Amino acid sequence: MYTAVVIILMVGVALGAPTAPSPCCAPDQWEGIIGQNIGYDQEGKAGVRKGYLTMSYDYTDRLLEVFTHLNDSGSGMEVNSNVIQNYKSGKQYVIQGQKCTMTDLPGMMQQQCIPKNATFQTSLYYGAGSSTLMANSFTFPRTGMTVDVSVTQDGCIPIGESIYGSINNYAFFEVMGFINVTTGIKDPSVFNIPSSCPHVTPQHPSHQFDGLLKYVSDKYRK
Repeated sequence: MYTAVVIILMVGVALGAPTAPSPCCAPDQWEGIIGQNIGYDQEGKAGVRKGYLTMSYDYTDRLLEVFTHLNDSGSGMEVNSNVIQNYKSGKQYVIQGQKCTMTDLPGMMQQQCIPKNATFQTSLYYGAGSSTLMANSFTFPRTGMTVDVSVTQDGCIPIGESIYGSINNYAFFEVMGFINVTTGIKDPSVFNIPSSCPHVTPQHPSHQFDGLLKYVSDKYRK
């Protein structure tokens, strides 16, 4: 299901834009589902990761919660993990089943903005006829990566994102599509630390912080 969503959401119709719009920031609080396809080569071992994330992003209270479900064709591994980041307490928790691991979370939470050095690509729309959604597309570099992102013209809501590059000998191309996005946080308890977490181990399993999983974990930290 989510594979199809990603492909559909990344296809828009480009429009000519006489004036380049400025980069923008997403709402300070939003939730949504992110479909994800990742092709990768890790030290000569290629594979595909497919799945989805559910995200609750709260810049106001400096909180982030992400549930990740991924199937990895290269290793045969299925990942189901929940990451909770609390930038006020400076702690990050990774929960898998009844197992909880914790690390310090240095730095500050990054507001979800298209950076000022981004290059405007084009204006475009999704849909047809009277049922269209207007969007803008930008591209910008990140360390070892290039990011292309489409956001709504009204509200700067993320629609689609592609990322390609290399992180620690992990070469990849990722495509993401955002669906069912709502502003605000419906249930703040999503940020609560589960009861299994008082007895945490101090270090995460290494596979949780390889390649793209590490990128997702670090994406909103600066």
